[in-house]
Amino acid sequence: MTFLPRFSRTGALPAAALAGLVALAPGSADPHPHVWIDTVVKPQFVGGMVTAFEIDWTFDDLYSFLVIDDFDSNKNGTLDPDELAALAKASRDTLGLTDYFTRITLDGERLRNLNFENLTATSFLERISYHFVIKLEAPVDPRTQNLTFATYDENYYIEILLNEQDPVRFEGDWPRACRYEIGRDEVNRIYFDLVAPTIVTFPCPTS
Repeated sequence: MTFLPRFSRTGALPAAALAGLVALAPGSADPHPHVWIDTVVKPQFVGGMVTAFEIDWTFDDLYSFLVIDDFDSNKNGTLDPDELAALAKASRDTLGLTDYFTRITLDGERLRNLNFENLTATSFLERISYHFVIKLEAPVDPRTQNLTFATYDENYYIEILLNEQDPVRFEGDWPRACRYEIGRDEVNRIYFDLVAPTIVTFPCPTS
């Protein structure tokens, strides 16, 4: 099972799974995520082409509490810059094994050669947030190519939700005809075929 673990303070290996939470047993019929992430997706445009996605994650209160407790080495009740840096390093090491729970497709084919860069961790009002960049191997023109973005945990241990007020934010020099649409990926259903993940498309009418 792939899930976002609670990390040890050493940053070397994941510690035990979230304290007090039991991972989904194989064959369970009930979708039941244990970690929630609020997400903002920011496509980066250069000359009308998508070159990267900047991603903001904010974790739920309980998971944030557990992470703060685990990484607060001086026990001052908050994460200082060096503790946040240790958290980011541990997270980079583990999330790289999962492609950061990201699925980007181009003309129906999943892109595999993605570069995940610059993961940083912050803490505000006792909530942990991550910021990172996904660079595409080559720029994509959404006016002529079908680009999609989705982020989810196939095992549904984590539920990754788009922010309700500001889910997708275009940045840079984007074609003004382009927009985003949020739907459900009925082709790549997960968790015993019970859940259709959220998917973002980028239609750009040319007339």
